Amino acid sequence: MGLRDHKSSLRPATTRRFCAGPCVGALAVLLSASAPVGAQELEEEPDTATRGLLLDLERILDSQEGSGWFLDQHELDEAYPTLLESVCRAPTSARQAALREVERRAKRAGDPRAKFERQHELDSETEAALHATRRLQLLQAALDGAEADCPFWVEPDAEFTGRQTDNGGWTLNLETGGVLQVRQTEGSWTYGGGGAGRILAGKNFDGPLTLLFGGEFGGGAMLKPKTNPSEFVLNYFPAVPVVFRVRSGSWHYELETAAVSLFQADNTNFSFGGRIGAGIGLWALRTRNVLPWAGFAVAYEFYPEGGSRERAHFFRGGLRVGFSFDGQ
Repeated sequence: MGLRDHKSSLRPATTRRFCAGPCVGALAVLLSASAPVGAQELEEEPDTATRGLLLDLERILDSQEGSGWFLDQHELDEAYPTLLESVCRAPTSARQAALREVERRAKRAGDPRAKFERQHELDSETEAALHATRRLQLLQAALDGAEADCPFWVEPDAEFTGRQTDNGGWTLNLETGGVLQVRQTEGSWTYGGGGAGRILAGKNFDGPLTLLFGGEFGGGAMLKPKTNPSEFVLNYFPAVPVVFRVRSGSWHYELETAAVSLFQADNTNFSFGGRIGAGIGLWALRTRNVLPWAGFAVAYEFYPEGGSRERAHFFRGGLRVGFSFDGQ
């Protein structure tokens, strides 16, 4: 359903069109003249639904800008239905509180057109002002269209936590990926490759931090050192990871530790050790009830002597993809 097909409930114009070009500057000028600076700079403490709506708005705008923003009308039209799914679920009080906060940020950022005319370049300050103006345009359009466009079967929820993050909730996370690995044992080095998968439960603490824990199983083939012709050994790696993940917009950064074990196809005795690791990931927008992401992770594992094996060090790295389910 296009934006141009609906009447605006809040604007006198006969059709709802986004204000692009000259209107961007006019919008910022109106904001700056609307109220005393002190009153606008007072930040409200957002409730759950307001925080969830603001997080979704930022994620959706980041995603749209990340794909290359050129024509305001086109980009805002594309983002509109995705944001509306969040706006429809937020109560009226949360929508208005979010609008006040977004207006405050746009006013503080200033007029992007005026900044560009002074510098004649999109420096960081101008880009920040442009981002704030786009954020306001997108939210205002979704609020204007909510009454006409929200499906009747979607009811506002005062406990709405957002659809584009794991804010405040429990999630089930499936992760998989391929790894390159290097092993050092008593002065000899070898290498190989493989893959791993894991299932993690996650709990977000009403902010950027999420704690994840669960089970993992991986395996791979490595060259046996000092063999000619070359021989391979199959390694298997059960593990119990604990992951600390911090979200920043569409990105996350994580540190992990894990209790790990090792057995082999030709030696089923277990060796036990520990792991430390780090990773980074980029999140896509929700598809039905799944939030997908892709990224990269590295890890170091140490196994003391045991299980009929010498002490060993493993270094791993590889791509990783994940899917977060929250039942929405």
